[in-house]
Amino acid sequence: MIVNSLAGFDPDALGAAAGRVRAGGCLVLLTPPLADWPTRDDTEMARLVPYPFTASDAGPAYRDRLARVLGEAPTSWQVIEHHPLPPVPTPDIPVPDTPTDHHPTGISGCADCRSPDQAEAIERIMAVARGRPRRPLVLRSHRGRGKTSALGLAAARVLEAGLGDVLVTAPRREAVAPLFDRLAEATGITPDGDGSLRVGDCRLRFVPPDVLLGQQSGQYARARLLLIDEAAALPAAALDGLFSTFGRCVFATTEHGYEGSGRGFTLRFLPRLEASAVSVHHHWLTTPIRWAAGDPLEALIDRLLLLDADPAESLPDRALATSSPPTRLDPLALAADERRLGEWFGLLVAAHYRTTPRDLRQLLDGPASQLWAIETGSAIDRAVIATAATQDEGGLPDDLAAAVFDGERRLRGHLLPQTLAAHAGWPDWPRLTGRRIQRIAVHPAARRQGSGGELVAAIAATARDEGRDFVGASFGMDDELVAFWAAAGMQVLHLGQHRDHASGSQAVVMAMGLSPAGEAAVERAAAGFVDRLPTRAAGPLRHVEPERLATLLAVTAPRHVPALTHDQHRQLIACARHRHHLDAALDTLRAWLTPALTQPAAQQALEPERRALLIGRMLQLQDEATLADRFGLAGHRDVEATCRQALARLLDALAYQR
Repeated sequence: MIVNSLAGFDPDALGAAAGRVRAGGCLVLLTPPLADWPTRDDTEMARLVPYPFTASDAGPAYRDRLARVLGEAPTSWQVIEHHPLPPVPTPDIPVPDTPTDHHPTGISGCADCRSPDQAEAIERIMAVARGRPRRPLVLRSHRGRGKTSALGLAAARVLEAGLGDVLVTAPRREAVAPLFDRLAEATGITPDGDGSLRVGDCRLRFVPPDVLLGQQSGQYARARLLLIDEAAALPAAALDGLFSTFGRCVFATTEHGYEGSGRGFTLRFLPRLEASAVSVHHHWLTTPIRWAAGDPLEALIDRLLLLDADPAESLPDRALATSSPPTRLDPLALAADERRLGEWFGLLVAAHYRTTPRDLRQLLDGPASQLWAIETGSAIDRAVIATAATQDEGGLPDDLAAAVFDGERRLRGHLLPQTLAAHAGWPDWPRLTGRRIQRIAVHPAARRQGSGGELVAAIAATARDEGRDFVGASFGMDDELVAFWAAAGMQVLHLGQHRDHASGSQAVVMAMGLSPAGEAAVERAAAGFVDRLPTRAAGPLRHVEPERLATLLAVTAPRHVPALTHDQHRQLIACARHRHHLDAALDTLRAWLTPALTQPAAQQALEPERRALLIGRMLQLQDEATLADRFGLAGHRDVEATCRQALARLLDALAYQR
């Protein structure tokens, strides 16, 4: 396997190539001379730097570390042009005698298995297929541990046993090609024209996730088992839907890989799976299949790409008590300190939905990036306890700002100003200068002690001193995150209508103004979010969970509640106290309800569930059967009665007379 990095280095490409090398194979990495590499132009950085920067503006920290690690690696063979060949290094571990690509002899027992881990995984998958519904298996491994092959071998046994059809889904069909190959080897059966495999009356077939979640999902109800490979690459909401539709599921995913950590699977989905399933079973595959345990190439790739980065293992109380103030880090110094860099990046990997080696390169070398940390103050117990990365955005010239607003241009970087211009409809935002907090993370042992807020305050103060107009963040909608950013002084400016692929939630934009122009722009956008919500809630946001909209309104600064005419006032009272039809007062209710729910008195008078019910019924116009099911109500009449009660309490809280 050869990776050509002479013109540009792609960390993700190196990770992908390394995973395809088998025991006894060789990975060749072509690079410029290591001493010159950090200062060479690198075309790959052109994909990572924001406008108006070019690849030549990128910093050298990432490649400086890369060259150092490669130069220090005892098992790498450095062949330098026009220099004599050095001796070939001898690995510390023996190359296994057994070839990795052997042909299995059957599909029963463990004759096909290449490790005890794989055999155990197959037995656990069979237990799901034979067992009662809603007892899923979560199968996790690093690369090269035979996870996908185990799925194929287990599927063969399910089909042979005649238990029923097996469905396979994944983000891409190509991702599960080894599964079908392994089953075909085990059974000797040729795939049908549509790629499915038949054993007797049962068959295995691939179905894309969106089809399984669509209206035609009923035609797959006969399936006995659903295998979801690379589950971490699917949104948590999609995984929720698959589990609710198919009672017997296996969720398989790769951890510790160049593809991205998929922490959304662990952070967002697994807690919900544990809450909704009867029981959840877990199995980790740890034994390598394609190479020997302790393989030097795997260890080198892990170190080069920081695939093994983890937060500090322990934080003694005395260390937490002596933490330093937030510090802006020098990328070169950070990249030169392996322990510090590993802890810093490990926190980001542990706290965010998907992080790839390419992300690390952008963070270290991006010309518009800044890196932050809070560390323990003791020299003995020094550790990174909080970290953040920011990027400067905005400040676009008038012609480009207009083109962004018109939808004619989409520039690399500048996420916040472009979103607020192109999707929220505010034409002036691309001209403003701002700083976006791309990532922020706090060590689990130091959470809820103010470190995250300290970082945000320091970032905002520095940005203000440097003349920025705003500081903000964009993230997948989550109640705790919304509360965190609101406590840090940011306001809700926009909620996207499409689910983010990594988090499975709509993206929220929050920001605070730092200059008079920035403060005015933030205030306009925050007020506009509330003013436009009735229209958007019934349209592009109709499928957003009403609880999420209630959360956003709860952290919104109180907005002016419009005065009601005599007739409008009578309508609201009649809806709340009597039996005036709610739909007859819909225009009045929709215009009044949104700003009313931003009032502190509304938060005190109504539980979040009741606020969400009013939003679902009045703003999103959801049908009452859906609302009854969502909020545990008996039916149409119960929904209407509960809405009237909530409306009455809201009117009382806001001092509306009977």
